[in-house]
Amino acid sequence: MNSPRPDRLEVFCGREMVGAVYDCDLLTFEYEPAWLKASHRIPLAAIPLQAGRQSGPLISAFFENLLPEGELRDYLAAQRKASSLFSLLLEVAGDTAGAFVLIAPGEPAAPATYEATTWEAIAARLSKRSAAAIDIHGQGARISLAGAQDKTGIALFEDGIPRLPMGTSPSSHILKPNIRRLAMVWHSSANETIVMRAASLAGLPTAEVFYESQTESCLVRRFDRQPRPDGTLERLVQYDLCQLAGVQSDRKYEKEGGPSLAACSELIRRHSVQPAVDLLHLVRWVFFNLYVGNHDSHAKNLSVYHLPGQGMRMTPFYDLMSTRLYAGLSPEFAFSIGGETRPGQMTSGHLKQLATELGMHPRFITQQAQLMAARTPRAIGQAVSEIAASLAPSAATLADRLQRFVNSSTKKQLVRFLSAPTL
Repeated sequence: MNSPRPDRLEVFCGREMVGAVYDCDLLTFEYEPAWLKASHRIPLAAIPLQAGRQSGPLISAFFENLLPEGELRDYLAAQRKASSLFSLLLEVAGDTAGAFVLIAPGEPAAPATYEATTWEAIAARLSKRSAAAIDIHGQGARISLAGAQDKTGIALFEDGIPRLPMGTSPSSHILKPNIRRLAMVWHSSANETIVMRAASLAGLPTAEVFYESQTESCLVRRFDRQPRPDGTLERLVQYDLCQLAGVQSDRKYEKEGGPSLAACSELIRRHSVQPAVDLLHLVRWVFFNLYVGNHDSHAKNLSVYHLPGQGMRMTPFYDLMSTRLYAGLSPEFAFSIGGETRPGQMTSGHLKQLATELGMHPRFITQQAQLMAARTPRAIGQAVSEIAASLAPSAATLADRLQRFVNSSTKKQLVRFLSAPTL
């Protein structure tokens, strides 16, 4: 006989209960009284630390942003027969981004368990699936990784054997195979691996990546997981800037009402213990994305996390890929630069306006544009060289096109940034 469907999910941080989220017409959350009294208490993103049940946009934004987006969410909703936000949380929100775990009341706190597999086996499973990489875990998986791209969590320890996390067990890496739901997007995993590695080589704090050739996947080391001395994984508190702004994922783009660069910079100033360092990285990230043609660099691709003993700061950058390499994807940048979203129309005047919006000196902004223009093409070239031996011929063709695109794009964009604004 099936057990009754729970009407709430308990939210844990480690072994401590933070609160509970309730299945209501409007998603409702209540902090646990003991959590509110704890000296180390922290809020769930923008949800105020206060007693009593809370509902509204801030509640929905925090929990909704834990789930996959777009077609992937629709697929999971149909697969798990989960039509509401609470139902999806119940079905898949186990190993989410950050430190908080959602479990049904009375569910035992089982130790982390993993199922050993092989890259060959994963590749075979992926070749038979048309919608979601998460399917490699089977019907019982509770792994929810935010974003619209197919991805799933796996665990890689010192022996290098890929393992599938069971239940809510934490993963150490995110496996991102080639996107197959968009016909014009080819070899996205090679694209992302190269661009992510180039970002690191260009001096940006970036999540570690490597290319796995058997599955043709980009493997990203999770920075919100930290190994303990006993070999287990600790979850770190992490919030993306949409969660902190109280904005749902369907409004992550500025043009749809999502956070602007000015709003993102204000969130960083408010939450980071090293705002000057993080704001410098933010500005350089903007120019790197413009030069490589990553037009999908929205507020959900910016996060802060809490490093034990160090306080809150920006996470390493993630989800970097050249979208302009693919015909049919948006030619507009995700953020407005001084009121302009079309890179081909951006000039020194827009940089000056951006500086005003960010509360920075125009000369500083221009210097960062020049610095990243000098670094980015070299970094792309080095990243392509590092990955070349692992690529199939068609992926190698993409890598070559990517390198040539970035070289050309950077030169043209820098000329525009240094040109006088058109009157």
